[in-house]
Amino acid sequence: MDPIPSRPAYKDDDGNVRIPIWLTKNGRHTADTEMVLLPSEAELLSERLTDAIGDPRSTLQSLLHAPVIAQGPGVTVVSKLPHSA
Repeated sequence: MDPIPSRPAYKDDDGNVRIPIWLTKNGRHTADTEMVLLPSEAELLSERLTDAIGDPRSTLQSLLHAPVIAQGPGVTVVSKLPHSA
């Protein structure tokens, strides 16, 4: 099972989160389908993935040397640095 890079996850009309995926067997593609998650399941998956890869806010803060506030999955707000005179 692999995510399809060209097709982002999205919410359907019922509010479920749909993640397009490729199914493979013995390394060969067998089908395209979607993983369907309730919003609470998607939130739990997001939290667990964030825990597994570490806190992305810390990485961004060290790279940008600016205050970074993560607003939600996939959204990051970076404070604007003052212009030097």
